[in-house]
Amino acid sequence: MRIIDKESNSGKIIRALGMGIGISVALANRRTSYKITKTLIKEIFGLNKKPTNTSLYFSKLRRQKLISIETVGSEERLVLTENGRKIFLRFDYENLEIGKVKIWDRHFRLVIFDIPEKQRRRRDLFRLKIKELDFVKFNDSVWIYPYPCQKEIDFIANYLGIGKYVHFALVRDITNKDRLEKHFNL
Repeated sequence: MRIIDKESNSGKIIRALGMGIGISVALANRRTSYKITKTLIKEIFGLNKKPTNTSLYFSKLRRQKLISIETVGSEERLVLTENGRKIFLRFDYENLEIGKVKIWDRHFRLVIFDIPEKQRRRRDLFRLKIKELDFVKFNDSVWIYPYPCQKEIDFIANYLGIGKYVHFALVRDITNKDRLEKHFNL
């Protein structure tokens, strides 16, 4: 299976299904369900501005076992399979951002981790991601950020499968606080 880009037509369908589009279009008639889901995806993501046979993309994703049709009672739904959800999560991981609040609460967030050497690649990916999110290195395994970010850190750690090694702390006072405030323009 080749890697799916989030901007490809297949990626757009996976993103739409991952966001719940299509799942909410749970109709008893399979053809109508496909038709409405395709129309929604085309409208939301601008999938192929020219009229084309989008059934081809749905068929391809079903063959790759990324989407399936699930029967619930008398309704049939298009849903992401486990592999499809992994791809959708990868898209979320790549686009992850931490929102900044207008008024700082005067607390710093410490992310502390002790990831075993046998999981070095995951540890390096974790470090790279939090660095990309503008965390400041306090120590090799201690990083600081001034805004609420626990949900995002939990998502990253769980996505990488290292959640049990990552810890989070909220601190009011810390050494070199003035330098940190200057760095973050607080």
